[in-house]
Amino acid sequence: MDRNKICEAMYALPGGVVVKRRKSLAFPLLLALAGVAMIAANAVFAASLSNNVSSALVFVGGVSALAGLTLVGVRLFGSQGVPYHTQGGCYLRYDELYFGREERAEVERLLDRGAVEQLLDRPHAQVPALTVALYRTADNRFAAMQAFEYSELEYRPLTELRIVARP
Repeated sequence: MDRNKICEAMYALPGGVVVKRRKSLAFPLLLALAGVAMIAANAVFAASLSNNVSSALVFVGGVSALAGLTLVGVRLFGSQGVPYHTQGGCYLRYDELYFGREERAEVERLLDRGAVEQLLDRPHAQVPALTVALYRTADNRFAAMQAFEYSELEYRPLTELRIVARP
């Protein structure tokens, strides 16, 4: 499965329905601030804390601050982006749905109909003989999906990319 091909097809839709956008900086900044707050708490309450608690605060705070700042840098200067649905104002969720080989006809039928909810409601298998790669909005008004079959140690496209857009 090549998620990049699915994303490129969505980016090529007319009208800029889906665009490539960087992920939010909120979580990495919050992580970095939490780390700095732990280090500051250690400095303020150092006299009343035991050595073990003080060391733990400094270690966890330092790792959190470093991880948060690293994520901020990657998100600011990295070339990676994720699909963003402009009409819905949200990032698209990615799911992989696994089905058994015996469900091939039903999965293909649901894909042709664009029945996202029914695909999500079907029981999923633990072994990915058939996999549906699915990008969707939270309300399922927009979805891009394609089925793949695991054969000869690789995933091969079983269907064409199906894009469903509901008003």
